[in-house]
Amino acid sequence: MDGNDFLGEEVSSNVQRYEKMLRNKTKDYFDAEAIEGIIDYYIQTEKYKKATEAVDFGKEMYPTNISFWIKLAEIFVLLEKYDEAQAELDKAELYEPFNPDLFLLKGEVCVHQQNLEEAEEYFEKALMHTDERLDILFEIAYVYDDCDEFLAAAKYFKLIIEAEPELEQAYYELAHCYDLLGNYDESLLFLNKLIDIDPYNVGAWYNLGVTYGKMNQHEKSIEAFDYCLAIEEEYTVARFNKANALVELDRFQDAIVEYLEVIKLEGGDSISYCNLAGCYERLGQIQEARTQYKKAAQLNPNLAEAWFGIGLTYEKEGFFKEGLQHFKRAVLLEPDNAEFLLILAECEYKLGFKKDAEEIYAKLVEMDPGMMEAYLDWSQNKYSEGLLHEAVEMIMDGILYDATCHQYYYRLVVYLYELGQTKEALQNLERGLKLNFSDHYLIFEIAPKLKMVQEITTLIETYRDLQA
Repeated sequence: MDGNDFLGEEVSSNVQRYEKMLRNKTKDYFDAEAIEGIIDYYIQTEKYKKATEAVDFGKEMYPTNISFWIKLAEIFVLLEKYDEAQAELDKAELYEPFNPDLFLLKGEVCVHQQNLEEAEEYFEKALMHTDERLDILFEIAYVYDDCDEFLAAAKYFKLIIEAEPELEQAYYELAHCYDLLGNYDESLLFLNKLIDIDPYNVGAWYNLGVTYGKMNQHEKSIEAFDYCLAIEEEYTVARFNKANALVELDRFQDAIVEYLEVIKLEGGDSISYCNLAGCYERLGQIQEARTQYKKAAQLNPNLAEAWFGIGLTYEKEGFFKEGLQHFKRAVLLEPDNAEFLLILAECEYKLGFKKDAEEIYAKLVEMDPGMMEAYLDWSQNKYSEGLLHEAVEMIMDGILYDATCHQYYYRLVVYLYELGQTKEALQNLERGLKLNFSDHYLIFEIAPKLKMVQEITTLIETYRDLQA
């Protein structure tokens, strides 16, 4: 859209005439309302210097009109120059001490400065001196909302509902506030009230589904999305989210049906193809998964997840060189993605590129010294090479950052027993059992022969009895 069309034809015409006046260095007549429209245009298009110049022009033509002082204060707020904004408003208040817009903006300045008590005083004054109470309540609520003060915003949206119990927008905004606060039960409450007012409100049903998803109530989420689709069959974002909810329930075949419908309606997008590929992958249809990942990568060559997915399909079929090529492409796009780096390191190691794998593991623990997976995988490689002391050292490094990780202790059982340090192995077994008894099977996944060691099995049985 052309910037000059932003606020309508009349404003566009006034802006053009004003800018022509500036170029010609003449003085044309504009009424105050026209100048305010020009200022608003520059504010909306984020041309704050020009907006300020237009304010100066307005002040020059209408020295007693405080609207221009308020506009200048508004610009200062947008530029985060709060002291300057307050100074302009103080001047304006001398001339119009009961102007609600002035008090509203003063309150906004206070909110930005985290002076909420004083903000409330100004907002009360704005409400006291207005005939448009509902509009001011909305303005106050949106000020708080824009400043991430969602609880305060909710208070004013509730006041709006008290005044206008059927006003749908207020219910929607209130639900949104509670959603951002993480209070999903309250969010559901107001979404359901909105649905009571308007059972065919597709946005309300959609947000209900999203909120249930955040609460991991995926069956209810799907039900809400189904209502949404019953109202508007081609509401593809609801269908897409329904598919995601089906994935969460491991209903991959059902999810495939929904993703394919989204692709049919939307013409195909990289994320849908990627999610579709993930479903085929989980169902063991590796070649079909690769086909869909490739479609995603073709549509969006910068989608790292697609290249990573292609790599995984090759790796699962034992084609590690092909997998490596695609993992590297993914890491080029997202060099700090820990999941990608872990799989890349594993693939490098399997192909015998041990030095490259070591460098990746070193990067991972530098990025996050508490990354358990990196220590476990790296130490496992050392164990496989017979470098048991180095394997132990790596696990000890991990324990320095997280002494509560039971997997470290179970891994030490394997390494220390292999080194002949039976006493130390049993001590670490006991530590692991105290932290998480049920995962003791991890020891035998790495070293099945330890099932035959009586000292180990006896200690496990002792702790099993304690669990009963």
